[in-house]
Amino acid sequence: MRSWLVCLLAVVVSCSAQHYNRYDNFNADSIIQNERILLAYYKCVMDKGPCTKDGKNFKRVLPETLTTACARCSPKQKLVVRKMLLGIRAKSEPRFHELLDKYDPERVNREALYNFLVTGV
Repeated sequence: MRSWLVCLLAVVVSCSAQHYNRYDNFNADSIIQNERILLAYYKCVMDKGPCTKDGKNFKRVLPETLTTACARCSPKQKLVVRKMLLGIRAKSEPRFHELLDKYDPERVNREALYNFLVTGV
């Protein structure tokens, strides 16, 4: 359940090519497997717990990442983001939707985001 949080944070970090190139080699699988870290990141981005420096950065870029379906991401970052979002969804569908609703409450780009998750484009 917590693994999806770490996935989400990795996605956010991975999507901002200008500011987060250091995450190009991010190991999404290791985060998805660590329930404790995933939950901590989830609580951070959902304003339910404290944030680390990385957590604050994730939280900052998450709205754009979700509402644009990772439009500014490099191809490598898109792979990581997609993997993380799909991992989060697999770990906890309710938390996945809670996250989407928080950062895209109007569902402006939800269809494009789901298309991105299916196709990777």
